[in-house]
Amino acid sequence: MSEGELYRLQRAVERLMSGHREALGVIDQEVEDQESSAEETLAEVQDILSGAYEDALSILEEGGA
Repeated sequence: MSEGELYRLQRAVERLMSGHREALGVIDQEVEDQESSAEETLAEVQDILSGAYEDALSILEEGGA
């Protein structure tokens, strides 16, 4: 594995981890506040995780095209 590939993999993993931390924060806030509906919370978590996934794929594909 080249240094560039390793760097992209590290960035992709970091982005996924960041997305998961952000999603967990939304869930924690919902549990504490219970002001928004479960559907709103799930939609927000889905958006966060989908964005992190798409960002990670984009990072991994930077060197492949």
